[in-house]
Amino acid sequence: MITRLISCVAAAVFLAACAGSASLSGSPEAQERRILVMIADPDIGRLDLRGSRSGVYRQSRAYAGTPAKVAQVLEAIADDHHLTSVEGWPMRSLGVHCAVFEVEAGASVDGVIASLEADQRVESVQRMQAFELQASSGHGTWDDPYLSLQNSLSDSGITRAHRWATGKGVRIAIVDTGIDIHHPDLRGQAIETRNFIPGGAGAADRHGTAVAGVIASVAGNRRGIVGVAPAARILALQACTQRDADGRGDCTSFSLARAIDHAITAGSDVLNLSLGGPSDALLERLLNAALARDIVVVAAQGDGQRAAAFPAGVRGVIAVGSASSAADATRLAAPGRDVLTLVPPDGYDYLSGSSMAAAHVSGIVALLLERAPALHAAEVESLLLRTARPAGRAGPDSVPTVSACDALAALSAAVRCDADESPERAAHAGAAVEALEPY
Repeated sequence: MITRLISCVAAAVFLAACAGSASLSGSPEAQERRILVMIADPDIGRLDLRGSRSGVYRQSRAYAGTPAKVAQVLEAIADDHHLTSVEGWPMRSLGVHCAVFEVEAGASVDGVIASLEADQRVESVQRMQAFELQASSGHGTWDDPYLSLQNSLSDSGITRAHRWATGKGVRIAIVDTGIDIHHPDLRGQAIETRNFIPGGAGAADRHGTAVAGVIASVAGNRRGIVGVAPAARILALQACTQRDADGRGDCTSFSLARAIDHAITAGSDVLNLSLGGPSDALLERLLNAALARDIVVVAAQGDGQRAAAFPAGVRGVIAVGSASSAADATRLAAPGRDVLTLVPPDGYDYLSGSSMAAAHVSGIVALLLERAPALHAAEVESLLLRTARPAGRAGPDSVPTVSACDALAALSAAVRCDADESPERAAHAGAAVEALEPY
């Protein structure tokens, strides 16, 4: 990918004026011909895209279309390279305007990309990639759900950690499918909900709700479950579309880029990405921008994979796999098999996959940041690896699991992690969690 600077480009906002008749949904054949073209815009930081709280894009009420200079550059690029404009959005954290174009049928996509790389007006160009959520369809049994839940929490030291931290004051951006923020165990937990899928989508999907449930289910409401970081607050950023009842979903480079860019500019402390796909240059740039701002990025390893894929394999991103067996061994492991969590509209179910494991770690990071707000993103993974311990019910093929309490103890001598979790101590911890108040 070749980077160049384009001069004399005015501040850019939502690319509606230059969008053609194509749709981001499109046919599979059309999706294969989609590319992302970035043009640099040093004035893009002056934009205020907050505007209205209604509508798909929450665009500014005063917005009347793409500024003329931006539209002219993009229209000229489209004409010169025989492209159809589809969609676009300013990526403020990178200082670029990202446009989605469709290469005409019969033309070589690689050839068009090579031509655009040589175009002095283009900052960078790449294919539109497809991503999938990292969850399996396997469900557990309901013979003893509360005991199973307790095992999940104790295996990663979370029950004991709640005596010392609950994630208060930490903002976690969850980029996923829609999250049912009206679930009884998520009410009041989301400080912002946004949809980055053009045309709109459902806001009560299974996968996103399950991930949010692991991270931030309400504590002390006398029902349901307790999240890993029940006092943290979430940004529910929908960038993926659910495609089946088991919660599997799809995302694109563009929808993910918009959501990650927003997570950065909205002041998130943690970014959870329970998804995976092919390497993507634009997304990697955004993740590097997030890390440079000390946002801790956590991504799902993928099930049955020993090597981190994308985005888990990006340097600085914390890759998390399931601790269920050595077959899913990774640098960092967390509970990921038969994890009891939330499902829409007001239910609970057992879900498996590294998506659930990543959610555990995102919640644990919130506990750490509550106790040590100055902790740098680069230090978090090292701390978690250093304090990982065999799970309490570890079998011969198990791998070391993150330990929330041991990680907290490494930050503060005041934190003590008792090896024996007696019923009296567990009850005391539960009472402490019930005393939490929303803020």
